[in-house]
Amino acid sequence: MDEEPQRTDEELGEQMRGADAPGGVGEAGDSLVAGPQTPPHETRHSRRRFLLIGGAVVAGFVGVLALFRGLWGSGADVTDGASQSVENLFSSFPVNSVEHVPTKTWSEWSLKVDGLVDKPLTLDAAAWQALPRFEETVDFHCVEGWSVSDVKWGGVTPTTILEQAQARPEGAYLVFHAYTGEYVDSLPIDLAKDPQTVLADMLDGAPLPAKHGGPLRLVVPKQLGYKSVKWVTRIEVTDKPVEGYWEQRGYPADAPI
Repeated sequence: MDEEPQRTDEELGEQMRGADAPGGVGEAGDSLVAGPQTPPHETRHSRRRFLLIGGAVVAGFVGVLALFRGLWGSGADVTDGASQSVENLFSSFPVNSVEHVPTKTWSEWSLKVDGLVDKPLTLDAAAWQALPRFEETVDFHCVEGWSVSDVKWGGVTPTTILEQAQARPEGAYLVFHAYTGEYVDSLPIDLAKDPQTVLADMLDGAPLPAKHGGPLRLVVPKQLGYKSVKWVTRIEVTDKPVEGYWEQRGYPADAPI
């Protein structure tokens, strides 16, 4: 998913060439399958990421000091975005989002599948739970220069969905729509049907947290994180790609690890 801040062409080119890290997701939604949590992940950072962290730490301390100077004695609730950003930088699984994090759970969620299909689908929680399950443990890579090792995802493969919807032969791409419609991206159908690509509702044996894309997100381990759309509510089968949110802002449509 993850949705990520824009980088310069030079920085993006460096990352796409494999600089240091080869590439890298509130409340949890209702669980379809529950299980134990795994230990925290190892998060690896590139040199550029360490420089960003250092700058953010300095900015965070300066921001906090300025905030206290302005609010000291006022009785206001002292919180600020800078300190939250610094906390995110040191997280075992950093989070970036374009859309506001939804509060909906699986009991309020559904997945629509339409476009070039013979049997359009609307899958609610019960219909989703009846589908064959898939699990994998893979690394997650972000274009910002961080990677998270051994992330365990659980869910349903796009291949299973396409078989249920009976995708037509002319369908060459899948377009994934996030819940507000602001974030969108597409994959060639061969990549969507890759054995590692999954529509995930579980993370490390627990329901996928909302901040990581729950109740349902796309995970494409062979691509950088901005291709892994969070909060998927619609899959559209088309004969051509769409320009994704970050692709409209200069990112390439193909983001291989």
